[in-house]
Amino acid sequence: MFSSCSFSAARFRASTTFLFSLLLCCSAPRVFAQSTGLVQNQSPDAQAVPIVVTANRAATPMTETLSDVTVISRRDIADSGVATLPEVLQSFGGMEISQNGGAGKVSGLFLRGTRTSQTVVLIDGVRLENPLSGGGNLEFLPISSVDRIEILRGPSSSLYGSGAIGGVVQIFTRQGDGPLRANGNIGFGSQSTRQYSAGISGRIGETSDTRLSLTVSSDRTAGYEATNPGSAFYQADRDGNRQNNVTANLQHRLNQQWQVGLSALSTRGKSQFDDSFNTADTSRLRFASRTLSAFANGQLAPGWETSLRFGQTQIESAYDAFVFEPKLTTSSLAWQNAIKSNAGRWLFGFEQMRQRIAGDGVTTGSSLYARSQRQTRSWFTGYEVQDRQHLGRIHLRSDSIDELGSHVSGSFGYGYRLDAATVLRASYGSAFRAPTFDDLYSPFGANPALRPERATGYELAYERQGALDFLKVTGFVNRVRSAIELDNSFVPQNLDSARVRGLSTELRQSWGALVLRANLTLQSTSGVSFDAQTNNPVTAPLSRRARQHGMLAADWRSGAARYSGQWVFQGERFDQAQRMGAYGVFNVVANWSFSKHIDLSLRVGNLFDRQYETALGYNGAPRNVFASLRWQL
Repeated sequence: MFSSCSFSAARFRASTTFLFSLLLCCSAPRVFAQSTGLVQNQSPDAQAVPIVVTANRAATPMTETLSDVTVISRRDIADSGVATLPEVLQSFGGMEISQNGGAGKVSGLFLRGTRTSQTVVLIDGVRLENPLSGGGNLEFLPISSVDRIEILRGPSSSLYGSGAIGGVVQIFTRQGDGPLRANGNIGFGSQSTRQYSAGISGRIGETSDTRLSLTVSSDRTAGYEATNPGSAFYQADRDGNRQNNVTANLQHRLNQQWQVGLSALSTRGKSQFDDSFNTADTSRLRFASRTLSAFANGQLAPGWETSLRFGQTQIESAYDAFVFEPKLTTSSLAWQNAIKSNAGRWLFGFEQMRQRIAGDGVTTGSSLYARSQRQTRSWFTGYEVQDRQHLGRIHLRSDSIDELGSHVSGSFGYGYRLDAATVLRASYGSAFRAPTFDDLYSPFGANPALRPERATGYELAYERQGALDFLKVTGFVNRVRSAIELDNSFVPQNLDSARVRGLSTELRQSWGALVLRANLTLQSTSGVSFDAQTNNPVTAPLSRRARQHGMLAADWRSGAARYSGQWVFQGERFDQAQRMGAYGVFNVVANWSFSKHIDLSLRVGNLFDRQYETALGYNGAPRNVFASLRWQL
């Protein structure tokens, strides 16, 4: 059925390996010269290193985090021309994505071979999580609200608690910088896709102590046929999505030491999907999500920074075909401190999180969940040290969860700095994931005896970070014990383990106006699941995860124009014990800046109209065209 995009796994591995070997060979001489100081003509800007927050919960230069981190900037997102967040994460984040159709459909992310519920998603420091399933509902987050994204790979429960087995994805919304200006975007594309946004952003007042960003946006698409005729969920219709979004961010500096702020993101809409239990007229989902964050941070003493943050996420959904209207709330309060000295930086803090579920079909009706709320109390501490060429860090955290007891996670890392921007590093981390409300308390096949999943991970890496060129090679091993899987009666059970071994490469190399970007992951995955016929445990590759996946892109700038070509690929995978063929999708983008105020972009996705699947039975997006006009006064 998918012969137009499928080819032999051996040929696929050979072609991708050759391309990335060629890129590494081309870039290696220059990288070596830079690391040994032989390149003398770089500008000071070329030595700039991105500052990240997610890796250590405090602002840290990327080369000092001792972690595998990727930053996706607002410029990256705008230049890519993509319309959805899952597309951005697959193109720039070095991760695998699954989608049950197009925009607004259930989306999953697989970070280092882990599944969606094993990765923590944060918005401005606040956890975005569905307490029932453990996922983050990424499919409903609007691109127009995103300022940048930080991706932390590897076990991270020592910083973020339950769920951070594969890592953390933190999304930062727009903040007001520079003078107060109006901005907007208008976009039109295939499948009757329309995107509109308008907002203001910048500093307010003569002293510029107050910063504001406000964006209102609307996304519409008629969609395409999400399922193929061979799927059990097939319905002969187009599956559209429509949503309205509001994002606000307000910050005020009280004095030189203290500032306070608020941020909010609200999304509401309706999405169509395919379902074998309903008709095309009734397979509709109404959804709403809200994330609120309020913070105060400052200095208690010289070198002592403190932060107090309250956060709340609400997720609501309702189905036209049946009564199930969950209202899910996650509230958190966190106090964090960082004390700097000549010897290093000490981090410590406390968190409290409460999850509550309610609504028809959850706490009212004929079938009720056995428990409607759960509370987690946590403390964490860590220490980071630098001594010329040597870097070190250690983190420790304890989470006490109602009915599940206390769980301690730890991590440590060591790095040797070859020069100001080059680090050799090694790290170890442990992590865990608490069973969800569906796992423990659902009226349909829950298992109250489930134990939390536990994981350990190791990595060894070489990283060269500059403003123009970048190279990172990371080897990693992750193992999850007491993995939670459904048996053939759809009852969750603890099984033995899942294991992932891999090597990932991330590269950016420039030659004048030409910039090459690439990421490649080669991995071997295995896990224990239940055989659908015998209900016996069997060992097999992890579902929907390929032995190789990545992206290769070339950007060319000519004056005010920028042209890009991008190839996103994924090797063959298995889903529900059925093979899905390897595929490669080619996208092209053109951007023109008519002035410092107006930009126009044109994107053709899936240029060769390949047929492919990222989830069994669900079609990938066909060829599509999207044009957008951005302006800022």
